Amino acid sequence: MRVLLFGSGAREAALAKKIKESKLLDELYYAQTGAFCDEDKVIEFCDFYNLAENAKKLGIDLLVVGPELPLAQGICDIFKEFKINTIGANKYWAQLESSKSFAKEFMEKFNIKTAPYKLIEYPGQINDSLSEALLKFENLPVIKADGLAMGKGVFLPSNIDEARLYALEALGGKFGSASKKILFEKRLFGRELSVFSLWDGKTLVSFDPAGDFKKLKDNDKGENTGGMGACFPCVLNAAEKKSLDDYLKKLENALLNSKADFCGVIYSGLMLADDEVYVLEYNMRFGDPEIQCILEVFENDILDVFEKMTQGRLRDVKLRFKNEPSFCVVLASQGYPSKYECGHEILNLDCVKKYGVNVFFAGVRAEKGKYYSAGGRVLSLVKSGDSALISIYFAARDIKYKGKIYRHDINLR
Repeated sequence: MRVLLFGSGAREAALAKKIKESKLLDELYYAQTGAFCDEDKVIEFCDFYNLAENAKKLGIDLLVVGPELPLAQGICDIFKEFKINTIGANKYWAQLESSKSFAKEFMEKFNIKTAPYKLIEYPGQINDSLSEALLKFENLPVIKADGLAMGKGVFLPSNIDEARLYALEALGGKFGSASKKILFEKRLFGRELSVFSLWDGKTLVSFDPAGDFKKLKDNDKGENTGGMGACFPCVLNAAEKKSLDDYLKKLENALLNSKADFCGVIYSGLMLADDEVYVLEYNMRFGDPEIQCILEVFENDILDVFEKMTQGRLRDVKLRFKNEPSFCVVLASQGYPSKYECGHEILNLDCVKKYGVNVFFAGVRAEKGKYYSAGGRVLSLVKSGDSALISIYFAARDIKYKGKIYRHDINLR
């Protein structure tokens, strides 16, 4: 197979590594430049139609989309016009991620448990809706941007003035068009899980749950981020496992009844509260950093799985994993997730070989054989095994660049 991978972060670096291990691979091409990309395999493009035309000329068999924005912009619909198979949601179903109100309506229609909410579309609604939320929800609401905000559009206010100010800032353009509408949502308390499911239009096949560490600092303190670390798998008791299985069956039936016509990934961001499963959000792609953990112990040939998905044969797939835990620790830049420092040389990267740790480039710029920090999240350090965390944290300590920050408490959840 000739495969085109779209995306340039640590998630795509991990996917590239796994795709290269496939016996079905002929050539792997890239649609965005990342420090991990083979430069001579990057396809230049000015828009998605141009990219699809170039992909067709190169005989690309499959497009694999990593990030959310191209899905929301309809890249898979365009590639479908060129009769190129895709792993990724079409523009309509990408709304499960790109519009939280769309996702809420979907969940309500199919009786999928989720937190009660109030949609806010202009500043004049804020005071009345806050008062209503306080009476109805018992706690200050969670405030969410309706659209795509790069994993940073969720805010948990500590007092009503903070909630009002943040709501005004969001509607005023804090996240651009993503926060033209916002949601006040009941705050749930419990254990968060990330569950990735594959969908081929007929069958839903799900991975075991992973744990995502979204807060910037140890002990879940600080701002929300795109994810500072992950673990896989999470251990569930019998009641939790049954609730999760029941939810996934309900999701599969909802997609079937909706005639969901895409071939791709659904990420369910879940909250376990009193052994019940509630959906916090949907993403329509593999999550970063959880997928780095999962792929570390994934034993299937990933292109064989993707090929069966495009053929509507997911029912024939049995997912296999090494029987050991896997972990990811993210090294970020000082100031992330707001204004962060960049351009600092990354030193001692070779230490990962000594510790048997895989390093995946995220916000990294390569120049004349040297590497420099170039984003909020810079590196993902990944390893599996009972003593994997010790090795990862030795590597995290030994890698040097100015402004390096990371959490010290990533563990199994």
